[in-house]
Amino acid sequence: MKKQHNYCVILAGGIGKRLWPCSTKKCPKQFIDFFGTGQTLLQQTYERVSRFILPQNIYVSTFIDYADLVAEQLPNMSKGNILAEPVRLSTAPAVTWASYHIGIHDAGANIFVVPCDQLILDEKRFAEEVEDGLDFVENNKVFLAMGVKATQPNTAYGYIQIGHEESEGLYTVKSFMEKPNESFAKMFVESGEFLWNTGLFAWNFQTMRLLLHEIMPQVEETLSQLKDISLEEELNLVKHYYSMNMHRSIDLIVLERKKNVFVKECFFGWADLGNWPDMRAAEKKDVDGNAVVGHNTVMFSGSQNNVVCLPEKMTAVVQGLDGFLVAMNNNILVICPDNDPALVRRLFNEVQFTLGDEYV
Repeated sequence: MKKQHNYCVILAGGIGKRLWPCSTKKCPKQFIDFFGTGQTLLQQTYERVSRFILPQNIYVSTFIDYADLVAEQLPNMSKGNILAEPVRLSTAPAVTWASYHIGIHDAGANIFVVPCDQLILDEKRFAEEVEDGLDFVENNKVFLAMGVKATQPNTAYGYIQIGHEESEGLYTVKSFMEKPNESFAKMFVESGEFLWNTGLFAWNFQTMRLLLHEIMPQVEETLSQLKDISLEEELNLVKHYYSMNMHRSIDLIVLERKKNVFVKECFFGWADLGNWPDMRAAEKKDVDGNAVVGHNTVMFSGSQNNVVCLPEKMTAVVQGLDGFLVAMNNNILVICPDNDPALVRRLFNEVQFTLGDEYV
């Protein structure tokens, strides 16, 4: 049975530079159906959480330029549940605003935060483990991160070192490192003490309020004086404070403080879909390790460990490549090595600077 005080905030405001050129400023990754399933990443995420969260308790945090795209892809969602940021910062301001928007109307809210660029293999177990996490934060004034076992030295992930085991699968957080180099990542995996940070978090509104008092006291002081506030007044406050807010992720703010922070080891089958190497890992591959994102026809000859993403109904022949990305969208074709999750982001920035916004 879905619980009245459980809420979800879906993060859908990023550009998705690491999946360029298929993800662009006009249509970022969250609004794309990469796998030809008939659902975009945003729609898949919404459907996944709506199985255990009341529809009216699901919110989408996005950038103002994408509010219409969210409304188009989630036509049954109330427009009041689309929280459109006036400035694109990072996830800390986004989830802070979302938490307060929810908490103003429900002071006992338990809030689950989920990015919309993830693959979940066992959705039934996902629902069970998230519901367990929401029960935990309802009864304890803590922040809860949800992690999965680190199985390979992936330099694109954050690593959470587990501390004391409070109960089965539930640990204090000993340390956190975001995107370590390969030698550190290898050491973390071999130690068996680290979980990957999935970006999934849960907390009770009153716990978040205490954190906001620590990191943004001027915002908390203003909000603490508000009881009944119109959406227009709330938006005016957001516009006023966003310009002075911090460009930091909620992951860093919560996990680096370690105070009243726990991590739950989860087993629902998780993969990040935020960059091309991880996209290749999530897709089905041929005997030579080549992956095709979508339903295009691609013939590989003497090629291995590549990932190809092309416009619909386009056919390609790839010969003699090893470990490359071949991706095309509109008038942009990108061919580059696929061994660095951050390479495409750097190419995105270079192209934007050199050729202009119309190419990104």
